[in-house]
Amino acid sequence: MSLFRSRRQPPPAMTLEGMLGPNGRLDEAAGMQVEAPDAIAVGADDRLLVSSGARVLVLDAWGGEPAQWAAFDRPVTALCCSPGGRVAVGLASGGVAVLDASGQIASDWRLPGLGALSAVDCIFRSEDELLLVDNGYGPEANVLAQATWDDEARGQLLSVSRSGETRALLSALHCPMGICLDSRGEALVSLLERASIMDAGGTVRQSGYPGYAARLRRIGSGYALTCLSRRDPLIEFLKTEPGFVAEMKATIDSGHWIAPRINPEFSHDFPIELGATRLFGEVKPWAPSFSYGLLIEMDENLMPMSSAQSRANGRRHAICDVAMWQGDLIAVSKASGEILNLGRRS
Repeated sequence: MSLFRSRRQPPPAMTLEGMLGPNGRLDEAAGMQVEAPDAIAVGADDRLLVSSGARVLVLDAWGGEPAQWAAFDRPVTALCCSPGGRVAVGLASGGVAVLDASGQIASDWRLPGLGALSAVDCIFRSEDELLLVDNGYGPEANVLAQATWDDEARGQLLSVSRSGETRALLSALHCPMGICLDSRGEALVSLLERASIMDAGGTVRQSGYPGYAARLRRIGSGYALTCLSRRDPLIEFLKTEPGFVAEMKATIDSGHWIAPRINPEFSHDFPIELGATRLFGEVKPWAPSFSYGLLIEMDENLMPMSSAQSRANGRRHAICDVAMWQGDLIAVSKASGEILNLGRRS
């Protein structure tokens, strides 16, 4: 019996119960199709910027037709806006471009090679300083699957000045994915697999979230945390079986690992997915699934207050960004290729 106790690891502290009880808010929300969306940001002119592959689109009001605002030669992986009208655009190469309000490259910002493998999120700390999150994985990596089983902490938080000076504020982070500023202007970073939020001093502010954390946003007097999937009990159990995991990683392509996924499609060659088929082939909301839609709304202390979810039988999974825009909560679903309007905050 002592052998089993020594191998057991504690489960995540938070579960999808209570304040985080399952619901269908994401599936019930109004949606707008966008090709390959990833990041959103609200500009100084109160228009919504939306990444769409290698383009940035702009939207004047919900229900309107998005127009192209800027285009690049690589996919856009991060967006943020400054109060002064500057827009920072992270690219799949790990590079960053700073644009003016018209969508042209800002001549007063010099950004040489930053030495980053990725640019998954960014925020202006001031008009002269940009904070950049590098998760440490290249553009071709299957980040969600690999970071789940990777013990190497290769991510970093960078500070980039208008003159191009770059310095690391935090290094050896385990797959950081999002950044925002708290009420005192201090940086908070979300860590994907560790399901935690850390400040720039390296102190963990909160941990144990029931999902794989993506971007973190300041929303009113609290925060919103997007999650690329929920934490799965089978995956948590396998963390106690290093031999099995090592063989899986050595012999199977990462696309078929027992790991969280972006898309909710079902196939006989995916692990456990036959268990998701019930009477007459209908997928039940409580069925096992490695993809999920989860957005957690939190208070000033980063404690969950409510959530929006798309369960196993939904399609609005992999929530990757969120913003308050014109009084409504807007979220991005990578799986369904939509931006979602959740209305006024609950």
